[in-house]
Amino acid sequence: MKLFYTVIYEIICLVYSRVLTGFENSFLRRNFKSKLSLEKDGFLKITSKSKLNISKQRFDFLLNDNEMSFYSNKYQKKFIVSQENLNSIIKLIFDGQFRHFLTSQTGFKYSIDYFGAYQNFSIPKEDIDKTWYANHYHLDKPNSKNMLKVFIPMAEIGMNDGPLELIDNNKKKQYLVGDLGVIFLCKLNICLHKAGIPQKGNITNLIMIQLNPSRKWYLNANLYQRQFKREPKFTTLTNKFVKRMLLN
Repeated sequence: MKLFYTVIYEIICLVYSRVLTGFENSFLRRNFKSKLSLEKDGFLKITSKSKLNISKQRFDFLLNDNEMSFYSNKYQKKFIVSQENLNSIIKLIFDGQFRHFLTSQTGFKYSIDYFGAYQNFSIPKEDIDKTWYANHYHLDKPNSKNMLKVFIPMAEIGMNDGPLELIDNNKKKQYLVGDLGVIFLCKLNICLHKAGIPQKGNITNLIMIQLNPSRKWYLNANLYQRQFKREPKFTTLTNKFVKRMLLN
């Protein structure tokens, strides 16, 4: 019976993704160059965006504020950013210049639908086969193929710190390692990926933001509340029932 439900779910995800992707490509996409790196490879590492002034001080309050955090499981800690600080971070990252850059890369404007800040810890051998924080290869299936994720290190992420591992469109394995100021753009409905497991004594400190194609740049009104929950699925569909605000 479990296998039956799994197959049904896979079919629903496939149909949803194909229909939604076709609609977005036909009605939401602007002109863009299909040979740009993000479209061609499925991911893009941006180092020059340190101009956004994302500094260590910007994230220190997260890493040091235990009152605004909780353990989603014994190997992952999630940070809850206040509404004020969340608005500040979104405004800092998604300024006009960066939004224009994203649209030039993909042809889309986006709705900012999920924000998560978390720490991943080392997983011992006896628990390595279980799923704790997406630490097995998978695709983000219940989404459009145009769904975009933005990853931002809150502290330097090296090979021993459990970087996100991704198989790009060229079948090459990529490790999302980087320092403060680096931004990763990933299309995770088409690129197999998993959360890397830090070596013992090391920690992954990362911010993840989910973007979905939209007619205009929007900010989901539930962005703050969604920090307490798991990342939503079928987001574009559920957006029909939530309020969104224009991003100025």
